[in-house]
Amino acid sequence: MKKMTLNLIALSALVLTFYSVAQAGTVATVNGKVITDEDLQALVANLPEVQKGNLLKDSATRKQLVENLIDQELMYQDATAKKVENSKEYISALNAFKKQALVNILVQKQLAPKITEEAVKTYYSKNKIKYSTDQVHAQHILLSSEKEAQEVLAEVKKAGTDFQKVAETKSKDPSAKNNRGDIGYFSRDMFDPAFVEASFTTKVGEIVGPVKSAFGYHVIKIVDRKVGKNPEFAEVEQKVRTDLQRETLQGYVAALKLKAKIKQ
Repeated sequence: MKKMTLNLIALSALVLTFYSVAQAGTVATVNGKVITDEDLQALVANLPEVQKGNLLKDSATRKQLVENLIDQELMYQDATAKKVENSKEYISALNAFKKQALVNILVQKQLAPKITEEAVKTYYSKNKIKYSTDQVHAQHILLSSEKEAQEVLAEVKKAGTDFQKVAETKSKDPSAKNNRGDIGYFSRDMFDPAFVEASFTTKVGEIVGPVKSAFGYHVIKIVDRKVGKNPEFAEVEQKVRTDLQRETLQGYVAALKLKAKIKQ
């Protein structure tokens, strides 16, 4: 009998311990639905670690976050009761989310592993000139067709022709009415690659064109140039990484397009 009593006490203690542990992560209940500390952590998961830690340590902020979760759960329960999940809007939004989620996971699985430290450093070594702080001051005239650009190029190359006056009257760039085609100084990362390449390889005072970009055809006059420096890898590492990620993604999509049947 004594042994049975001791066993019951031990069992009761075990149950109480389990119950305490189970409840330790509970921050609120809403109509029986448990909101846990894990839910609270998920709410701030995308914040920087230091900021996240400070938010959760502050009792007033923590309380407000719990209130936010309660409000969200109440709205969710109300939406479920009203069968909002059957609405066209919900189904459309869900499909869009699923598509984006699948793309994001694909990128993480297929492309992210290629962006290694070695790959980033190699990319930097091959493209150092991209990160130089050189600047060019240029004026340009934007035209709709190559033929128009050729005609304007011939016109502005004639002695005595005012390049900016032609830009003001003939450029398709909306800002030309105000800046008369003058776009000031710019670095290599500011404009379309073709436009940048032409600008940085043309001598001061010379006019070049037609240069095709995503916007049309350009006639470009180089006004001035400022020589900068070639930054060390550590100074531009994040930008190099971002550029490599973008180019890797563009290459991946380009390969998919080659295999696809696309009609527009």
